Amino acid sequence: MDSKIDFSSYSLNDLYSSAESIDRDVYPERAKEIDGLIRQKEAEFPEEIDTTKDIGEKATKSDRLMAAIIDGVIGIISLVPVIFYVGFDSFKEPSLSLLGILFIYGVFVTMVLHGYLLYYYGQTIGKNYMSIRIENLDGTKASLATIYFKRMLPMQLIGLIPSFGQFISGIVNPLFIFGKQRRCLHDYLAKTKVSYTGT
Repeated sequence: MDSKIDFSSYSLNDLYSSAESIDRDVYPERAKEIDGLIRQKEAEFPEEIDTTKDIGEKATKSDRLMAAIIDGVIGIISLVPVIFYVGFDSFKEPSLSLLGILFIYGVFVTMVLHGYLLYYYGQTIGKNYMSIRIENLDGTKASLATIYFKRMLPMQLIGLIPSFGQFISGIVNPLFIFGKQRRCLHDYLAKTKVSYTGT
């Protein structure tokens, strides 16, 4: 029998824990009640809102987005020398040779800019700034081989395919983060997750 739980007596932190652990498919009404109580208590007691991020907790979508923006800006800046060298018009209909050069250049720049952090900490520059890292599903730091060959390389190769590949790597891949697991498509391919480091 489904016994009634008095969530109104829960503290804000207890409600956060309940919202995180409840099976929303099995108990949709309870989940809705908990979410409503959280909004109510946050409005009444804003000083009690928990803004801390525990080590090992999965990174929020906003923190992963900020890390991606930082890395994206760095990536765009790193392309400036190539754009000046080959000309911007070459990118409108890139030849196979240009795509090959861009791929090799991308691998080189990734290793120069992020290689040290990826190898020792499972982080890019953006992830380091946001105090998050790439982990295996058991919570251990993902190796450089896992991060690059299973997580990054597939998306880079798919992205070289005009239109369809760029749609998969640029749109479908990040949209996966809106699922319950908060993992992008490349996380599923590599069996990884992104969590807080606490520093």
